[in-house]
Amino acid sequence: MFLSTLVLLSSLALAEDSEFAGADAPAEVADAPESKVTAEFGGSVASGNVVYYTLNGGLVASHKWQANKLSTSMGANIGRAVADIDGDGRLNGAERNGGLSENARRYFAEGRYDRYFGEKNSLYALGGLLVDPFAGYDLRSHEQLGYSRVLVDTEDTDLVAELGFDVAQENYVDGVDPGNANIFAARIMMSGTHKFNEAVAVGDTIELYENVVDFNDFRLLNSAFITSALSNTLSLKLSHTLTFDNVPVEGFQTLDQVSMVTLVATLL
Repeated sequence: MFLSTLVLLSSLALAEDSEFAGADAPAEVADAPESKVTAEFGGSVASGNVVYYTLNGGLVASHKWQANKLSTSMGANIGRAVADIDGDGRLNGAERNGGLSENARRYFAEGRYDRYFGEKNSLYALGGLLVDPFAGYDLRSHEQLGYSRVLVDTEDTDLVAELGFDVAQENYVDGVDPGNANIFAARIMMSGTHKFNEAVAVGDTIELYENVVDFNDFRLLNSAFITSALSNTLSLKLSHTLTFDNVPVEGFQTLDQVSMVTLVATLL
């Protein structure tokens, strides 16, 4: 099952074209230090027959010097709404008086260090955390070591493959028994981006985590996007993220999907 899944992911990634931290292709080692910072923000608000708001945002930053690179990414997705408690398809007075209740809360952050050797290879170490009570996680932290290889690096297209080993500490929300677990997993990732022109670019990242203790437990992550430049510093981004956990937290769903439209600003 694991080998056939890897073959399928490899063929999909080669057929398409990324955005988990560290997935961008390392260019040739630069003599001068190079820093990049981008931020994105989006949201929606409604009132009247329905009442809700959602907000999402993120920050990606990196700094390269000689054969080294430090990078970080972080983001948040929050939402509140007046719930249709009786399920009759409309909000009555009692439901409106009950106020807004939380219906989304997801925070994540990750830091990574790459040490390059040659133009297309690097060893990396990273650590990250996730808070997502609506997926069952009170706090999920993880550490990872791995190897990254640039497969394609042209002016318009890049493709990167990574292999790694990940250790995660999962703490679950109240009501889940047992309340925590440690996960040891092998990781494979393929990531690519393609620029159609100076204004439009697309990208896709596919990651697979296979539990090396329980082979029935695997996680598939996919992040795809398309961006359109509005100016030298601003662009519009449409993105879709998918998380499939074959063995989810007890009582929670196997599949999560999020689609967003955000405004991206290049700060540095």
